[in-house]
Amino acid sequence: MKVRVIFISFILLFTSFVYATDIISFIEIDGLHNVKLKTVLSAINIKKGEVYSADVARETVRSISALDYFENVEVSFEEQKGILTFTVTEKPYIHRVVFKGNSSFSISKLKSTSVLKEKEYYDLLKLEETKNKILDLYRDKGYADCQIEAYPTIDADTNKITITFVITENNKITIGGVDVEGVFSFKNKKILTLMKTKPKKIFKDGVFQADMMGIQTFYKDNGFMDYQLLSSSITYNDTRTAMFLKINIDEGNKYEIGNVSYSGRFAIDDKIIQKVIKLKRKQIYNQDKIIEIVREIYSLYSDRGYLNAKIEPEFNKANESSNIVDVNFSIQENTIVYIGNIYIDGLVSTKDKVIRREILLSPGDVFSFQKVRRSVEKIYNLGFIESVETQPMPTGAQDVLDLSLAITEGKPGIITAGIGYSSVDQLIGSLQLQHMNLFGLAQRLNLLCEFGSRRQNYEIDWTEPRILDKNISLTLSLFDMNRKKDYATYTEAYEEGRIGFSTKIGPRLSDYVSLMFGYTFEDIKLKDIKDSVKKQIEQAADLSKGKTSSIFTQIVYDSRDYVFDPSKGSRQVLNFQIANDQIGGDINFVRGIARSTWFFPTFWKFVLTANVEFGAITAYGNQTLVPIYERFYTGGPSDVRGYKPRVQIGPVNGGKVKGVFNVEYKFPIVAEKGRSILVGSFFYDVGGSWADFNTIKLDLGTGERNLRSGVGFGIRIATPVFPIRLDWGYGLNHKEGEPLQEFYFTMGNAF
Repeated sequence: MKVRVIFISFILLFTSFVYATDIISFIEIDGLHNVKLKTVLSAINIKKGEVYSADVARETVRSISALDYFENVEVSFEEQKGILTFTVTEKPYIHRVVFKGNSSFSISKLKSTSVLKEKEYYDLLKLEETKNKILDLYRDKGYADCQIEAYPTIDADTNKITITFVITENNKITIGGVDVEGVFSFKNKKILTLMKTKPKKIFKDGVFQADMMGIQTFYKDNGFMDYQLLSSSITYNDTRTAMFLKINIDEGNKYEIGNVSYSGRFAIDDKIIQKVIKLKRKQIYNQDKIIEIVREIYSLYSDRGYLNAKIEPEFNKANESSNIVDVNFSIQENTIVYIGNIYIDGLVSTKDKVIRREILLSPGDVFSFQKVRRSVEKIYNLGFIESVETQPMPTGAQDVLDLSLAITEGKPGIITAGIGYSSVDQLIGSLQLQHMNLFGLAQRLNLLCEFGSRRQNYEIDWTEPRILDKNISLTLSLFDMNRKKDYATYTEAYEEGRIGFSTKIGPRLSDYVSLMFGYTFEDIKLKDIKDSVKKQIEQAADLSKGKTSSIFTQIVYDSRDYVFDPSKGSRQVLNFQIANDQIGGDINFVRGIARSTWFFPTFWKFVLTANVEFGAITAYGNQTLVPIYERFYTGGPSDVRGYKPRVQIGPVNGGKVKGVFNVEYKFPIVAEKGRSILVGSFFYDVGGSWADFNTIKLDLGTGERNLRSGVGFGIRIATPVFPIRLDWGYGLNHKEGEPLQEFYFTMGNAF
């Protein structure tokens, strides 16, 4: 028994001794010169007192190497003493970067171009990259023969390196001439004008290659489908200060279109295919039109789920001598592709369902690119999404693709304050709190306060876009507005106050069509009326009646791509309102307003906008007078610019009929992340208001019944909550003595 106890004790004592020798008692770092010890220690995963592990040691070597300060890292462990040693070989520390021989560029410019920086660690690849970047810098300035040599010098004691770049600039070489051979169908001058590579300029290979592609495109868009670039060469003068380019081309024959056909299609009606194939016999062959037709046919198929469709143009030169080419568009539909899963990534505060309900596709639907594009537009139109990136993702099945949407949210809420001046409202200040994604549910809350010498406005609006997740929206509004009004030639003749509330509710009938029903109550008071106009105003408005209780309905067709700054699509609005003294008010009238606005993309990002508006109002029942504050007024920042609101166009008491037409041409000045934040515009407005239909006169003039017109230009500034518009308008039909121009500072879109 004693022998067994002694044996077991011996084993335990031996085991304890073995394990004790694997305990790390000290960690050493050898080979440091310029890298700080604490920097290396921060990458070490092993601590004193832990049991040594070869696997952990190797992992630590990789961590130290990842610091990118060392050329080599080795590890060793002395078991008897428990010393763990990491031996490192530092990369040389860059003490100085020196440039010699440079005269065309400053040292600071060369240092900023260099990838190797002082107080960093030397890297051979970065050295070569620096040489190439500096050579590119010189070549872009015409020093094609520039040479660079690098001389690294290392101090063995400190492991610090000085890198000296010796630059031999040689002569500056410019283009002495460009000669194009093989041109017969055009003047040589015409071909040379297609090139940016010109005499007296610096030769740049990238520009030259783009020129060659441009010449090829020109020929192939003008009938020469067999065009070829045969060769290009460069020669120099004796002093190598000028280079001469020689280009040799083969134009080939010029072709006209013969028979045009298509084959292989089944899913799309003939008439639809024929509509996009815009080629006719005897047309000059145009490669760009062929490519455009292929793109449009593919778009037709991809919108119907045929994402794997292939459209190949086939050319048959049946009679070479007649230079006629037959074109057939071969269509291979392949199988329909369906939606698998839809993944949404990147949401932070927005609920997943808010984005999903804007997507027009569901799992199992045909994968339509048209619906994907429209879904992206709808997501942007929420107003608080900064970017949307879509990506079809393969699945195990050929006919099924998942759809991934990467969302980047913008700022949904913001407080803004501003101040501006216009000839209409003079000095205006504003303070606004707006949240476009309340609780992450896309609910909108807007608190607005406007104040000025002629205007005070307080508004609260709240909108729920989907009541109980149904396709029905609800808006509640409270407002208290006071505004000084002009009358005839009298400035600030009286003050109009409106206080009330409104509610709107309605379904979205389709992706583009929505229906709205609403109720509005307003208590309207005219006060501080000047004695000189009091009688006229009392005749135009029964001051004992000022409560308007009305119901309205509105139908809207909206196909705009981006509601905050549209570039295409249209918005059609039909609004019908009835005020009645049996539902809480004391005024009876019927009002109808129709508006049609169209947006046409032109070249680049220039957008042409056309807007037409027509309105009419009439009293009914025991009401014989339409009050002055419910009538139509023309002129000002929202319809015919270049005129003062209310007092220069139409009847002095306002009209019961109104018509306006606007044309505006917008162009971006400053853009950020694909969206225009500063936009310029030119506009032409024409319109008028009339006492009734019998007094309408549709010719331009200065009379009360005439149309008036104006032209001008403006600036649109996009802000996170609303666009700011600065417009200068010049009236073309002013009466003698009226100011000819007006400046406007307004918020929100004109139409």
